[in-house]
Amino acid sequence: MLKIFLAEDEVIVRETIKRMIPWEDLGFELVGEAADGEMALPLLLRQKPDLLITDIKMPFMDGLTLAKVAKKEIPGLKVVILSGYDDFNYAKQAINIGVEDYLLKPITKNALIERLTEIRGKYEHERTQKEYYEKFHREMQAYEKNSSRDFFEALVSGSMDMIELYKRAEKLGLDIVAEAYNILIFTMNCNEDFSGQREGYSSWEAESLEMLENFFAGHPFAMLFRSNIFSYAVLIKGDKENIEENTRLCIEELRKILNRRGDRRQWFVAAGQPVERLSQIQKSYHSASRAFSQRYLYDENILYYNEMESMEKQAGDGNAYLQKVDVNALNPAILQKFLSNGLLEETENFVKDYFRAIGQEPLESLVFRSYVTLNVRFSVISFLKELGCDTGILESENSEETLTESGKSLESAVAYAEKVISQALTLRDQNSGNKNKSILKSAIDFIDSNYMEEDISLNKAANAANVSANHFSALFSQNMGQTFIEYLTSLRMNKAKEYLRCTGMRSSEIAGRVGYKDAHYFSYLFKKTQGMTPSDYRKAREEQS
Repeated sequence: MLKIFLAEDEVIVRETIKRMIPWEDLGFELVGEAADGEMALPLLLRQKPDLLITDIKMPFMDGLTLAKVAKKEIPGLKVVILSGYDDFNYAKQAINIGVEDYLLKPITKNALIERLTEIRGKYEHERTQKEYYEKFHREMQAYEKNSSRDFFEALVSGSMDMIELYKRAEKLGLDIVAEAYNILIFTMNCNEDFSGQREGYSSWEAESLEMLENFFAGHPFAMLFRSNIFSYAVLIKGDKENIEENTRLCIEELRKILNRRGDRRQWFVAAGQPVERLSQIQKSYHSASRAFSQRYLYDENILYYNEMESMEKQAGDGNAYLQKVDVNALNPAILQKFLSNGLLEETENFVKDYFRAIGQEPLESLVFRSYVTLNVRFSVISFLKELGCDTGILESENSEETLTESGKSLESAVAYAEKVISQALTLRDQNSGNKNKSILKSAIDFIDSNYMEEDISLNKAANAANVSANHFSALFSQNMGQTFIEYLTSLRMNKAKEYLRCTGMRSSEIAGRVGYKDAHYFSYLFKKTQGMTPSDYRKAREEQS
């Protein structure tokens, strides 16, 4: 319903207009009326109508003044002026204000209905266009996010040369030129679950992510990237003199956002080692990753790489390192936490840190080392059984002879723990991967069967797969190498090209067949993704054949 407000000082005229127009039948709702502009203005601001119909001559505040003020306060408001004066100056002022129409009294019922119908059609067209442009903007943001993640992976993996990196960064609108760099890696929840038992973000995490994205948008020296499903990375720039200060300022902002409620949340931030060349950024990333792997044992929310190095150097003194590490290192919950949440590539560092946390002196005892290896074994088998994984191979390998052999020295105990934990994470990921494959198959089947529906959305695909939208979004992009929007758009464009090649349908018909209500939007998106208009594509294919 289009909301209408009527301002008219002549009671008979106002009542006649109210009675002679079948408002609801025409898709309108009369939300208010007033006898002059002064009375009308506060009512307008409260009701926020879509269309104002006002007399031009009224006491206290005339219609032109009312229209001018109202249009300024209510963006998108449309105005129709009713006037008993066939005066060009009045009409000129109305045009300058930007009114939709200037109608002379007395106006007939049919004439007013005709004009109102035209205005409604124009309003609905503008609203549809606005919705499509907003939708396109959201889709472009999704493209940019996925492209940014790919760029970050190329940056920290060293898979792309410097010239190409700078070109990609410029294309994405990322300014990566600086004298020095650093990397932060953080998670909003250290209980991120790669076993497939945790579905997605909590409302607190979703709210936090929105705050983080707003903070980093257009930030002068820090850029936010997704690292994996539940962790994020920040590329920090600066001069050689201020890179450490910039790192500290960024961490402080993360602390404010992630600790804003004052209660102890399971967030963790790891800061890498600053470097003076972009080509050395891998060193910063690896040092941040090394510090990030400490989140299972470290008892604080923030860890700088140089702080971790310092503590490791003092580990031989006995208690210096343990002052900030969980002293109850043999607590099975620590192993369970890593088994649920750790990454396979973190296993080596975790096992070394785990044994270091226990302490070198007690591990010199053969009996105690055997106890530790048994603790690892039981924790691994218990975890895998809880997931429903087959532990037969693992249990057969863990014979009494193997356990005895692994306890002979600290090195053999560490090697044994690393081996069985790695096996457990591999089985966990395979189990989780099977679940993820089932989720993705359900979602893709739904998308492939419903791509032609204009209102298909990520939420609907997630519902079809029976998972939360946040989890589905991260899972889809992580496993498919593209976002939901990219997959849907690519599918639609391929179907559109098939119609263009094999049928004589017009572009507007094809748009509707592949899920786009607005043919102009379809043509725009087709050119954006395919590099040519639908008609140019059809001509090119006809020439080839």
